[in-house]
Amino acid sequence: MIDMISTDKLVKAPDTNESRNMWADYCELQCLVADGKKIDQDQLSSIAIKSYDFSEYSARREKNKKEKLTTILTDVYARVKQRNQLLGDKYPFEIDADEQLSLKTDDLSGINRLYLLLLCASNLGYMKAVNGLTSDFEVVSLLYMRKLFPSMNFKLFGSSNTNTCLREGDVINDAKLKDRIVSLSKFISINCHEDLVISIRSDNKGDGGLDLVGVRPMGDERKSIPVIFGQCACSPEQWADKQQSISENHWSKYLRTWETSFQRYIFIPIWYMNSEKQFEDELKINGCVVVDRLRLLNMADDDFITKCITI
Repeated sequence: MIDMISTDKLVKAPDTNESRNMWADYCELQCLVADGKKIDQDQLSSIAIKSYDFSEYSARREKNKKEKLTTILTDVYARVKQRNQLLGDKYPFEIDADEQLSLKTDDLSGINRLYLLLLCASNLGYMKAVNGLTSDFEVVSLLYMRKLFPSMNFKLFGSSNTNTCLREGDVINDAKLKDRIVSLSKFISINCHEDLVISIRSDNKGDGGLDLVGVRPMGDERKSIPVIFGQCACSPEQWADKQQSISENHWSKYLRTWETSFQRYIFIPIWYMNSEKQFEDELKINGCVVVDRLRLLNMADDDFITKCITI
């Protein structure tokens, strides 16, 4: 996974107004590409200062920027310590008394490698390629839901997953969206609006915004059974808007959504926690259960990595 990181892209540090968790991710990524897989605050500060090109600023503004950066990095390392405290052995980094962050020198466990996968999936802008990461993240989300609800049947609905670990029965894999929606309606025991579904263009091979679906059979052939819709969103900027794509209102044009009640899950590989150990911005949550990096790792075990990773 370290080979996925683009050192050319990584020279650009986050803006000083960016989330401290985004900065903590940047610190971890810089650690992965640093000599000896180690980095401290001074080194990180030097990298950030170079990326801001202070030649455009007066000496006074440069000093103010450096002072602000020092404050930011103090907060950033507090977030790194928070991750270490909450994850324990699941965290692949170590931080010493001198504030030096380093990758664990011993062989990384499967769940340590899973953390690195989620870290990279959260920072696609710093990666050389993204398809393998997004596909693997969908499989992580699938494995998570199967462990969270072992009595339910889950499948991926996304149209572009390239993960070779997937097996028959893991995916609703019709090529055309309109055919896949018909298969979906049968899987979740909800009638579809056939006149509208058939009008979908045959060259539309998208997923309609749905990545994962789960059902719980109730011992008979009737409708109205528990249904879960899930969306996997790697972008820290776009995940909040993507919640709409799994809403009943969005899918009511294709499915008779009133025939049951949906529960919605949004999966994000980012670390979405503030210093008080709550969500960074609860107002962004819109009728969904949020499953972020911490929750994924809390449920995962070493077996996850062997069943999901292809990079």
